[in-house]
Amino acid sequence: MVVLVTGFAANLWGLFEIPLPRAIADIAVGGHIGDYIGGHNADGTPSTSLGGHFATGALATLLATPCSAPFLGTAIGFALARGPLEIIAVFTVLGLGLALPYLLVAAFPAMASRMPRPGRWMLVLRRVLGGTLALTGVWLLSVLAVQVSPAAALAVGALMVAFILVLGVRKRLPGRIRIAGGALAAALALAAFALPLALDRHASQAAAAIDGRWTPFDKSAIAGQVAAGRTVFVDVTADWCITCQANKKLVLTRGAVAERLFGQGVVPMRADWTRPDDGIAAYLAEHGRYGIPFNIVYGPGAPDGIALPELLTEGAVMTALDRAR
Repeated sequence: MVVLVTGFAANLWGLFEIPLPRAIADIAVGGHIGDYIGGHNADGTPSTSLGGHFATGALATLLATPCSAPFLGTAIGFALARGPLEIIAVFTVLGLGLALPYLLVAAFPAMASRMPRPGRWMLVLRRVLGGTLALTGVWLLSVLAVQVSPAAALAVGALMVAFILVLGVRKRLPGRIRIAGGALAAALALAAFALPLALDRHASQAAAAIDGRWTPFDKSAIAGQVAAGRTVFVDVTADWCITCQANKKLVLTRGAVAERLFGQGVVPMRADWTRPDDGIAAYLAEHGRYGIPFNIVYGPGAPDGIALPELLTEGAVMTALDRAR
């Protein structure tokens, strides 16, 4: 992901471009792709068949969805883990979401005149968006430092800086030398991708340090704790999960919730999913979950657990603890 977002940032900064295949580019310049797929009328004019418009939408979806993958990943992962009905429902809604801007303009044509006109502001926006992607890469390096090692994260970061510099210099080079510069940039990207594999450590060594107040997750121990009259609060989290970090900072480690969690009669368990863990994944699947955050409270009053919403509030946590007790 570090390599990917750095490449996207470099592209937005204009350091390299990937042109469309010539055939598609010719269609894009010469007319609507639907005109070619949809056929022509008897007088030779392009037809406007529904099939042609559908093909245009399919191409737009194909080109657009990789940019939306971080947001669509959870929904698609859920759909593919379920049955045909869920798959059709989720992908239908995704299609409607992608089509919504066109549907709104079709329903209210006056909206088209209120949209921003193309101009130099688009170039500025590209640079700003490239900067945000680069910052995302820096944050991902902090996650890599936990998953593998700080040395690996620093090495990958250095390779990505070299990648950007090579692309910047390459842009000013002539002909064949430019090709060599592109090859060097590709080699740096591949090296950054492969380096953590060579430096990878065992999951138990690389896992983030558990806060001393938390008990490491042990599914088999939950029933025993409940039988002894204790309440168990399970927090499935990861360093790369922004919502998890927000829940921790805003709810779990402050105020009345912290006093309750780390007081008498409550066993706070933390399952760290920063690195892939089949046991944690299976535990989530048992509860119909395929992503995090996931928090659940067990107790004599709720031996099967009370699942909490993804965004925690003090009231929701305290109510669940009371019910479980």
